[in-house]
Amino acid sequence: MKRTLILTLAVLACALALCAVSLVCIDRAVDGAERLQSLAVLAAQQGDAARAKALMVQLAGFWEDRAGWMEMLASHDALHDVGAAIAEAQICLECEDHDDFLRMMSQVDMGLSHLRDEQALRLSNLY
Repeated sequence: MKRTLILTLAVLACALALCAVSLVCIDRAVDGAERLQSLAVLAAQQGDAARAKALMVQLAGFWEDRAGWMEMLASHDALHDVGAAIAEAQICLECEDHDDFLRMMSQVDMGLSHLRDEQALRLSNLY
């Protein structure tokens, strides 16, 4: 009985540690993407199209680099939605469509927020 309890507690501790590591990894990726997204929007609003384009390229590369390992931790659809919104925002920026760029960047922000909420360590997310 004592051995079973110890084994159960060890498995529970490992599962919680894995969840915590997953949460930290997702949070770091989302924080980095949110920072680049905010800087790109700010640059676009200030009229610095060249800097906004450079930041969007950096954001797309950042997201692409992290999407591979985040596939193991998060929903493929949520990751794809963010990546697609980033690509569409880049297209809008290249076409100098400021309103659609801001709309797509808002969708990027919503997708990142959804991803963070979806992966949060809450009882409702465990089942």
